[in-house]
Amino acid sequence: PAETGGGRHILTTRYLLARKPSDNLREILQNVAKPHGVTNMRKLGHLNNFIKLLISIGHCEEKFGFTYEEIIICLRLALLNEAKEVRAAGLRVLRYLIRDSNVLQKVLRLQVDYLIARCIDIQQSNEGERTQALRLVRKMITVNALLFPSSVTNSLIAVGTDGLQERDRMVRAAIAIVCELALKNPEVVANRGGLSTILKSVIDCQLSRINEALITTILHLLNHPHTRQYVRNDVELEVHTAAIRMKIL
Repeated sequence: PAETGGGRHILTTRYLLARKPSDNLREILQNVAKPHGVTNMRKLGHLNNFIKLLISIGHCEEKFGFTYEEIIICLRLALLNEAKEVRAAGLRVLRYLIRDSNVLQKVLRLQVDYLIARCIDIQQSNEGERTQALRLVRKMITVNALLFPSSVTNSLIAVGTDGLQERDRMVRAAIAIVCELALKNPEVVANRGGLSTILKSVIDCQLSRINEALITTILHLLNHPHTRQYVRNDVELEVHTAAIRMKIL
């Protein structure tokens, strides 16, 4: 393998493929999980190599030599790292790792969702980290929206509710994800007050195309008997529609 001036190995794709996948993964996880003695730059490199490994060998526990639970436990430590670049890389690895409901359930069972929520709530200057967190959240919705955790829902709704006042650049992305989630799992969104946040966003937003998408989400839920109950329970429709009419006038 190639080496840096300090003698540290950079695991190239050729080197990764030349070794047993289980040996590569063991080295990656050991370095990611070590609390001391491994620089953040090296941890970042190992996390990126994990993605190369997943792409090359696919998702197969037999080839990994580790269970998904063991892998996720090690990746949790990356989300607790003090460096935002390492946390962002850890989120990216999780996005590649979660390929089906089985893996997603393991992630949630190990309470990784609280760390994902933490990455969304973190200071606004960490755009790279927060972007990776939102991309991971969308992957979770795609895999199985019915498993989506309320912890992350709370964070998305908080950004959507207070983001404009705080000039948060992620506010529109957060609202868009809440809308997507509302169509696939309206219960978790309604229980956390997310439908009300969607309608409030209509009042605050000046772009007609975005407003149209927001209103369409609510109308879609109102149009189906099995989802209409969530709108009635969560949203004071008269108050919000009156405010929207005043805005139009």
